[in-house]
Amino acid sequence: FQASSDDSKALLPMNGEHGEKERIDVATTLSSAPGERTTDFVSLEAIEASLSAESIRKISGGELKKIIIVFTDGISNDPDKVQSLCASMRGKGVVVIGVGITEEGQAALTTYAPEARLAKRAEDLPIVIAELLEKHLADV
Repeated sequence: FQASSDDSKALLPMNGEHGEKERIDVATTLSSAPGERTTDFVSLEAIEASLSAESIRKISGGELKKIIIVFTDGISNDPDKVQSLCASMRGKGVVVIGVGITEEGQAALTTYAPEARLAKRAEDLPIVIAELLEKHLADV
């Protein structure tokens, strides 16, 4: 999150493979995130706005699973808005999880409760992600 309106746009589209240059550009952007606070709610608003009636129907019918995992090492600029967006999407059957990275991400445990985890070290992220996916994809 760069604390700008661009946070509502994906850095890379989720379609197929991406070249080394694209991956390096994304890593550069992510490594330059300013400040200790995050505009996570901007991305969540964009995701919620993109949920079509058809997607929601398929989620309710068990035909589609949508999982949103937000990784953060900071504090949300608007935790109340994040909690409201999470509640709204969870009410539609979307799984929304916050993962705090290192102790700086501790706030995710309350902002994204009850679906929140903490990776105490960045190296723990693959384990946390695997556990979350195992839990939420068990019925797929």
